[in-house]
Amino acid sequence: MGAFQPDHAAIASLVHEDFVQADLHERAARVVNVAQGNAPVKTGRYRDSIHAEDGPDGEVLIASDVEYAAVIELGTRDAGHPAHHTIANALDAARG
Repeated sequence: MGAFQPDHAAIASLVHEDFVQADLHERAARVVNVAQGNAPVKTGRYRDSIHAEDGPDGEVLIASDVEYAAVIELGTRDAGHPAHHTIANALDAARG
């Protein structure tokens, strides 16, 4: 018998299967819920903007579309805006 030859195209196409997409969206919904529950709230705009969206290659992205989301997530060099890591922490929590 010859060596195993994986079908890379078939493996890559799995992400587009309905059962995989359903699982990804279910997991993404849990991440969004955790992120929204832990988001810092001043006006609620950032918290309410956290959502899941379909990516171009079948992935599901967790995002915020407010213009200051990166400042909340990553912080700034000055002490007035510490990193909160809202989405990163939610992704870590979802792994467990």
